Parts: sequence; structure tokens; C-alpha cells
Amino acid sequence: MTTPSRTLIFLFVFLPAILAKGNILEDILPNPCKCCQENETRLHMYLHQFPHLPGVTNRNEYTMVSSPEPIGFGTMIVHDWVLTTGLSATENVVGRLQGFHLQAGQATTSWYTAHTIVFRDGSFAGSTLEVSGITEVKPNGEWSITGGTAAFASAHGTIKFINSQSSTATDAIKELDIHVFHTPEPAVNKYFLTF
Repeated sequence: MTTPSRTLIFLFVFLPAILAKGNILEDILPNPCKCCQENETRLHMYLHQFPHLPGVTNRNEYTMVSSPEPIGFGTMIVHDWVLTTGLSATENVVGRLQGFHLQAGQATTSWYTAHTIVFRDGSFAGSTLEVSGITEVKPNGEWSITGGTAAFASAHGTIKFINSQSSTATDAIKELDIHVFHTPEPAVNKYFLTF
């Protein structure tokens, strides 16, 4: 008959005391990460695109590269779209969507869109969101949020959009539902050294 090893006996004798103590290492090495709690923000806004088309005098995009391909594969347009909290393009302007869209589909119209949402007014003034995704010719879609600054530091999330029925030939309006998770920036220590 075999005898239990000394290690096994030790575990049976002292295991209840070890479990009752909890995390022994926490007393010796406290958790150095004092991470901020992640916040969740939902915004409902409107994007106003004044297309680069004949007759549009207040356009906020410009074709940089034209393509001879049948559906414009490779065409690149730089944009500075208007962001508002209402349907009017001139009232309640809170920021801009600055970036580009590139016709990336060879068989169908499929625009790769990348832009920075720059908040200029309102409670998020001075903050940005980095956004990218595909915009197809259909009434709705979704872009990803891949980063941000200031109030939206370490941002990630999605923007679901739908083409507004209030759109016209000179003002293509998208209704945006922005769902973003972000970590607020910690307060700056006023006692840091400068060189």
C-alpha cells in the first residue's frame, strides 16, 4: 500500500487556510493598474453631403482622382461633410466629417469611406472619432469607430446610418446613430517636470 506524499498531505492540511486568505499576492504586489472605467455614449446626428456635381454651388467634397472604369472603380473624393443635430444643414452644426471616399468595388458601387469626425461645438468640442467602412448604394449601412481623442480617448464602436427621406439632389442627408465606448483621459498631474 502506498503512502500519501508529503506534498499532498501539506495541501490537505493548509488548503483551507490558503483559500480563506484569498489572494496573498495582492498584499505584497497590489494591482498597479488604476484604469478608468469605460464609458458608453449614444448620439443621434445628421451628416450633410453636398455632392461634387454640376449645379451644386456649396459642395463640400471634391473629386481628386477620376476613373475611366465603367462604374468609376478607383475614383477618389475628398470630403468635409457637415455634422448637425437636426435636419437643417445650417443650424445646430456641431462638427465636420473630414476624410475621403474611394470607389473600391469593381462590379458594384461600393465606396470605402475613411474620415475623422471633428467635434467643434457642444459638449464634445475638441474631441474626435476615427471612422471607416463601406458605403454601398442602399438605404442603410454601418461604419466602425476605431479610435478617438479627448472625451473619446480609446474609442471603439459603430455608426449605423440610414439615408434620410429629407435628402435632395444637392443635400444628401444621412441619419447617424453613433454608439461609442471610450475611456476618459485621466486628469493631468500639475506637478510633472518640463524640460
